[in-house]
Amino acid sequence: MLKKLSQFIDTSNTQTNSFKKEKAHIHESFDFLALIRGWKDIAGAKLSEHTIPLKNQSGVLIILSNHSAFASELSYMELTLKRKIFEKFPALEKSILSIKFIVDSTHFSQQYEQFIAPIEKKKAQVLHPYSPEFRRLKKEAEEMFADVEDPEVKEKMISLFIQSAK
Repeated sequence: MLKKLSQFIDTSNTQTNSFKKEKAHIHESFDFLALIRGWKDIAGAKLSEHTIPLKNQSGVLIILSNHSAFASELSYMELTLKRKIFEKFPALEKSILSIKFIVDSTHFSQQYEQFIAPIEKKKAQVLHPYSPEFRRLKKEAEEMFADVEDPEVKEKMISLFIQSAK
């Protein structure tokens, strides 16, 4: 749920009141991207490939789907979804009253590419320590940083080299 900047600014003169109000507003705010990132845990692997939270407006969480079958399936699971959302994000309990499912495959593709694909791509790029590519990169980095005397610094340089090479 987005908040206006004016909600975080206190116009009163007392610093104590200002701090308390600011702390309360920060506590009430919620990072919607966290819900998008955690959607796979909430909806499940298969349904999360075809649905994505779009926005929370006036107490209605709107879920975007690329096909009506998935939207229909999730609509039967509304209570379960709300329970899982509240377990994972207790701050949303007061701000989500119902869930609405809409279907728009074009808009879904745009949202998926913007928010979910980078997360999945980053997970796929992690090299296994015993893979041939990882071993090749590590050997190359060890040769490159052979003159570094501090073992801790050397290990960090090797790690950074491998991460940047992917």
